[in-house]
Amino acid sequence: MESIRLRFLKRKFIEKVIADFGDDYQPIRKNDFESINLSALITAILKKNRGGIPEQKLKDYLVSEQTLRRIFEERDKDTTFQQATRNFLSLYIGFQNYQDFIDNANFEENLPQKNFNWPLISIIVGFGVLFLMLGFIWSKKTLVEAAKGKITNVTLESDKAPITVKFDYQLKNIEDVEKVYLDYSANSRSIDTTLLSPQKNTASVCFIHPTIRTVKLMADNRKLDSIKVIIPSEGWVAGYEEIFYLNSTQWKKNGVAHIQKEDLIEEVRNKSTYYSFLKKVSNFNGSPSTDEISFEAKVKNPSSEGGIVCNDISFELIGEDDKIQLNLTKKGCSHYSYIHYPNKKIKGATHDLQKLGINLDEFVDVKIVTHQMKLEIFIDNELVYQTNYDERLGKLNAIYIGFRGLGTIDYIKLSNPITNKLLEVENF
Repeated sequence: MESIRLRFLKRKFIEKVIADFGDDYQPIRKNDFESINLSALITAILKKNRGGIPEQKLKDYLVSEQTLRRIFEERDKDTTFQQATRNFLSLYIGFQNYQDFIDNANFEENLPQKNFNWPLISIIVGFGVLFLMLGFIWSKKTLVEAAKGKITNVTLESDKAPITVKFDYQLKNIEDVEKVYLDYSANSRSIDTTLLSPQKNTASVCFIHPTIRTVKLMADNRKLDSIKVIIPSEGWVAGYEEIFYLNSTQWKKNGVAHIQKEDLIEEVRNKSTYYSFLKKVSNFNGSPSTDEISFEAKVKNPSSEGGIVCNDISFELIGEDDKIQLNLTKKGCSHYSYIHYPNKKIKGATHDLQKLGINLDEFVDVKIVTHQMKLEIFIDNELVYQTNYDERLGKLNAIYIGFRGLGTIDYIKLSNPITNKLLEVENF
């Protein structure tokens, strides 16, 4: 019986990962684990459910990347897991822990089927499904046509994170709607929602960390309206695994931005790799446009600082309308490099981005310049890529620098690309 339970648990977990992550995690199906972020998957699952797990019990849900990889690789085989892994998998598919899974899961769908008159049953079931689908489609069509809603106003109660944001909304013709809610999820890997009352017209959400979110007004999984919300930071902020932020005294030392390994919580410190970041949201001097900016940073990311074999450094310049993304990798690993800008994604797997594979053990100067719808990328003053783009990025909303491991930043400069006038300098 135990082997049946574990096979069932593993199958349900994999089905939900593929359903939730879609094309982003398509490589899971062909076991190309170097090109996906298993660590981010683990973090996303724990982040989503951590509110219900006491701090002293968190270790009962920890799972390593190697264990997760083995689950996918051995999806069709009998597998034994430690209790923490069983709890983790159960948590993701909707149970509190493994015991809750045993007590409440429907294992019948995993049992062998008896022999029946399948041709006759298929005909009967087919007609039944057809009528059900027609009824479902008709009811949904009526719902979409009838339900209406709009976010009428957004109010931030302070000027830096953490911030409680009040949303005013109006709803009409939702008598047959089961659930109306605000969806403020960061991405497809996290689910953050607040249920709304049709009898009220306001709701509040607290954003703990600086971020940019598209908040959607939803009715039974149908979007009625959406609005962008910017939660500013107080200068540059740093942390790791996306959800752990550190006090500036912990990462701003000796004229560089760098997180020490001993400042990570033990569960993360013991992992094979981890992710750190530095970012600033809003409040840039001079309110520059992302289409007319020169961004420069001196950075390094030695593999000895916790990166994997093909460690990397990623940059994002996030505008009001679109963004630029750049990923530099260790020399020899340019297969994983990429450049994204409006309506274009250039990947090292399909393009020659060899110049984006560099020595990350030593400091390199990286510069991203935009001017008159032209993008230029320089590494140590050498032009390594240039192109034109056809849709504007808009006002600069945020800058993000990410490391697979614990990288170091010596300085950051923002300037006018024509006059070279400095807008901001951060020397830490």
